[in-house]
Amino acid sequence: MMNTQKDLRDQIMSRAAEDEAFRKSLLSDPRGAVKSAFGIDAPDNLNVHVHEETSTDIHLVVPSHDQLSDDELESLTGGWSDFTTNQ
Repeated sequence: MMNTQKDLRDQIMSRAAEDEAFRKSLLSDPRGAVKSAFGIDAPDNLNVHVHEETSTDIHLVVPSHDQLSDDELESLTGGWSDFTTNQ
């Protein structure tokens, strides 16, 4: 069971590195790929962006100052484990 955003991110990244079909699906339809692979429906108010790095392009994610911690997010949303799942 995934308890935090970090847990889910780690599993998505691992799967994308190992499974080319999942990687392509993740790039074209992130919500559908995560739903299909992990049985998780992301909330409608959560925007999901997937970017592919190359040898000439890197992507850095800078957290906002108002970003909630995993503990704060879990208290508001019930954590990733409370999303609708098919597992």
